[in-house]
Amino acid sequence: MLLEYGGYSHKGMVRKSNEDYYYIPSTNKIQNLAMIADGMGGHNAGELASRMAVETVIDYLSQRMDKDEYIQDPIELIEEAIKVSNNKIFKVSLSNESYNGMGTTLVSAYFSQGILYLGHVGDSRGYLIRKGQIKQLTKDHSLVQELLDNGTITPDEVDKHPQKNIITRALGTEYDIDIDCHKIPLEEDDIILLCTDGLILHVDLQENIDLVESAHSMQELASSLVHQAVDRGGLDNVTVVAIKYTNMKKEG
Repeated sequence: MLLEYGGYSHKGMVRKSNEDYYYIPSTNKIQNLAMIADGMGGHNAGELASRMAVETVIDYLSQRMDKDEYIQDPIELIEEAIKVSNNKIFKVSLSNESYNGMGTTLVSAYFSQGILYLGHVGDSRGYLIRKGQIKQLTKDHSLVQELLDNGTITPDEVDKHPQKNIITRALGTEYDIDIDCHKIPLEEDDIILLCTDGLILHVDLQENIDLVESAHSMQELASSLVHQAVDRGGLDNVTVVAIKYTNMKKEG
């Protein structure tokens, strides 16, 4: 299994700071993991929450792997890591008045033996790009999504709804958290795209399928999509992580 990663983040044209945080592997970190988090809260609490979410998951997984524990159920492992992260952020939010209400979205992609294990809380998204088609893997934990699900609004009303930014689930806002997890078998040349809502606000991914397929690298793809969102207004922080999967067995 060969994974090519790319990641890029921009604070956008309106926000004073970047509350997004992402992870792609470095030489001394977990090699089969990628994440994006979009923080919220005043007094830099959003920046702290998103960084804590990502780094706590990394630390938790690293400790488990350092013990040479054989991972029978990666979904259970991802759920545990995200719950530990949630509890840590929640405790910090209670410890300092300036951090009251802090929280963050999180979407994580863990790869093992040709399978993607996706963990998700909030409205940051995960997509699968396969053979010219883009499929959204995550379902937003947002007020607008709930209104859509119960028929109060139509799909055409989603993007212009005045309460579009209200999320119904986030790490750090409650002691317990429900986590959506997905198991997706991968195929040759699949691309997994993780992004914060700052991208979706300005960029239609289906309309950019040519860009996805023509990108020379995942880093180029991630930066191109972010710059497109910024050029079209950049009303929010924008972060994209792209991962391409190759099955090494066919080369043997």
